[in-house]
Amino acid sequence: MLPFLKSNSDQSLLKYNLLILDYIKLPALVNYISTIFVRMNMKRTSILFIIIYLLTFPSSVWAQNKGDFPYNLESPSETYRLPAILEEVSALSYYAPNQLATLNDEQGRVYIYDFNKREIVQRIRFEGNGDFEGLELVGKNMYAIKSNGKLYKFNIDIEGVVESIDTPFTSENNVEGLGYDKNSNTLLIALKGKGDIDHAKVKGKAVYGYNLTTEKFSKTPLFVLQDKDLERVLGSNSTKFRPSGVAVHPISNEIYMIASVGSALVVFNNDGSPKNLSILKRSLFPQPEGIAFMPNGDLFISNEGEDGGIIHRFKMKQK
Repeated sequence: MLPFLKSNSDQSLLKYNLLILDYIKLPALVNYISTIFVRMNMKRTSILFIIIYLLTFPSSVWAQNKGDFPYNLESPSETYRLPAILEEVSALSYYAPNQLATLNDEQGRVYIYDFNKREIVQRIRFEGNGDFEGLELVGKNMYAIKSNGKLYKFNIDIEGVVESIDTPFTSENNVEGLGYDKNSNTLLIALKGKGDIDHAKVKGKAVYGYNLTTEKFSKTPLFVLQDKDLERVLGSNSTKFRPSGVAVHPISNEIYMIASVGSALVVFNNDGSPKNLSILKRSLFPQPEGIAFMPNGDLFISNEGEDGGIIHRFKMKQK
């Protein structure tokens, strides 16, 4: 705790205000911070110190400049309301022009959703019921993964032939997202639970890899969203951050990770270093579970909800 913060509640207030500095113009920054800390009964010298601290804060870890972020997450260009069978939509993958592949998290069945027709146009059954949390199409091969780490592979043109791939993950890892990095020909596997496999201790939210060329899993995480980085921005809410989906941007190669528990979207550079964190509005993202991109960079995020599943589409900003 910083020496001039007298309680945990003060520290939480500081970290909360770090989040909303993005919305404040720099000329008003001093007056804003002064108002906040006068309410905290802080001395003038402490106010001056915190202003200096915030202006020199290592913001390179978490970019908060909306102008640099390629999407306006507060204003989707389209919203698609899904049929009842996809009320618990749990994953997304690009499938074809104007089409996305998705899952109901309780069934081993892929649904192809055409967003021009706004309807399901194809169903592909590959397994019985189960807790399916990730889906990714690579060429003609579809990969689907359960929360317990069981991975399935099948060719979308050959019905009834399904391969089960052994993985090092268990239900304690609670797999919650599947993505694909075309540059390394590697599936990205995001863990909501423990990041430890094979007795390796991991502090934070881990993403492992499965190389499709060598057919081997990485023994250590490709990258880890460190607890300390989360705490820096989210404060006490950092412990609630639980990844629910991961995808690689087709143009920038940056890695996008969404969290249903924690309501956030984190962007990583392709070397795994954190770049940007956006808080997702609950009114727009009641339970974000799936994320995917079109080849042109358009972003899709699916949500479970009491009123049915929905998919939001966000056009990529033109530079």
